[in-house]
Amino acid sequence: RRMMIAIAASSLLLAGCASTGRINVDFDQSQNFSEYRTFAWAGERPMTVIGERYVSPVVQTRIANAIRADLIAKGYRYTDQLEQADFAVSFTVGTRDGTDVIQVPDYFAQTRSRWGWGNVYWPGPAFPSLSRTEVREYTEGTLAIDIYDVAKRAPVWHSAGKRNLTRAE
Repeated sequence: RRMMIAIAASSLLLAGCASTGRINVDFDQSQNFSEYRTFAWAGERPMTVIGERYVSPVVQTRIANAIRADLIAKGYRYTDQLEQADFAVSFTVGTRDGTDVIQVPDYFAQTRSRWGWGNVYWPGPAFPSLSRTEVREYTEGTLAIDIYDVAKRAPVWHSAGKRNLTRAE
């Protein structure tokens, strides 16, 4: 239970700047997370990048430091030796481009024939309901955190947070 809260908090921390973020969590319900005391990275390079985007070493370090700091704050002890850890942590960063196409009512187009001068009002011909199409391109970013039981060599926890990314230009 404590592990679930720690990982969910880490995901929330990392997706904290998101205005519309989504976080999904899945875990092995038979696992006794209260037995965990120490953790290590799941290999020399705990981060995997999905997609063709470049993730700078500075960002990689920030993500790793945030995950480690959050787990330490929850009472877990970090070790550099994977064999001595109770659980191992890895994380994945990925992006995908998307497009939203929405139809919105165009009130100006619907009423542009119904204008007049002074007290004269020209009703004009009836227009069908008009709308305009808006297209919005976006990039969705995903951060997934995975926890592995070292003794079992099996995954026991997965959490993924998604949000729309914006870039100041």
